[in-house]
Amino acid sequence: MLKSLKVILLVLLLVIVSVVVNEVFSYDYIYPEYHIKFDEIEVVNVKSILIQEQNSLIPVKYNGILDFDTIPEGIRKTVFINYMLPAIATEHDRLLDLLRHIEFIESRMVNKRALRTEDMLFFKELMVKYDAASLKDLKIRLYPHPVSLVLAQAALESGWGTSKVFSKAYNPFGIMSFSNDEQRKRFLNPDQQTEVYVRSYTDVYQSVEHYYYFTAMLSSYEKFRKKRWERGSSFALVELLKNYHETNEYSTLIESIIRKNGFEKYDNITINKDFFKYSKNYMQLVRSYFVDYF
Repeated sequence: MLKSLKVILLVLLLVIVSVVVNEVFSYDYIYPEYHIKFDEIEVVNVKSILIQEQNSLIPVKYNGILDFDTIPEGIRKTVFINYMLPAIATEHDRLLDLLRHIEFIESRMVNKRALRTEDMLFFKELMVKYDAASLKDLKIRLYPHPVSLVLAQAALESGWGTSKVFSKAYNPFGIMSFSNDEQRKRFLNPDQQTEVYVRSYTDVYQSVEHYYYFTAMLSSYEKFRKKRWERGSSFALVELLKNYHETNEYSTLIESIIRKNGFEKYDNITINKDFFKYSKNYMQLVRSYFVDYF
C-alpha cells in the first residue's frame, strides 16, 4: 500500500513539474530575440554571386559591386537577381519580425499584462521613427510589400544594374535627394542636361532598408500602404505607385518584368534555417512569470 502511494505521489509530482515547466517555457512575457547570421563574400566577378533557391535563401552580404554593363546579357538578369535578392528578402523578413514584436506588445496591452521597459522603449522609438498616429498606423507602415515588386522596381530603375546611380551610389531604386544633410551624389541627367542629386548608400542592404522606410513615410503612398496591409498583390500595388516615376507606363513595365521573369516565386521565399534563430533568456522568463501572476 505504502509503495503504491509513493508511486502515485511521484507520478503526481512529475505531472506538476511538467505542467510548470511547459507553462514557463511557453510563457510569452518576453519577445524572443531574432538573429540572422550573414555570410560575407568579397565580390570579384560573377562567380562570386550565389545562385539562390527561393525555398532556402542564404543571407549573403556582398562586399563590392559588379560592373553589370560588362556582364553578357544572357546571364546579367540572373546575376542581378541573385545579387539583390538576399538584401530584399532579409529586410522583408526583418520588417515582419518588427511587426510581430509590435503585435506581441499590443496583445499584452489588450490583456492588461505588464510590459518590460525594453518593450516600451522599442514601441515608443518605432512610433517616433515612423511618425505613426496610432498603433494600427504603425503596423500598416511596418508591413512590407512583396519581394517581387521590390525586385522588379530595382531591375527597372537600375536597368538591371547598369545605371551609374546603382554602380556609384548603391542606389537601385533611383531615390532622389533634396537635402544637404543626406548622404548623396551628384549626377548629370542626360535627358535634360541638368544636375540631379540622388541618395548614396554604403551597400544594397542600406538602400533596401531605406527604400522600405521611404515608402512607409511619404504621404503620397498612403493608399499604397493601405492596400498592402490588405495583402494586395504586386500587380494591385503597382497601380498605386504611378507617381514613383515620371513615365505613364510605369505600372505596365513593372508588371511585365514580374511576369516575364517569374518574380512571384520569390514572394514566399524563406531564409535557410541554419542562418537564423529566435533565442530566449529562460531565467528572465521565470522571474517575469512570477511578476505577472504573483
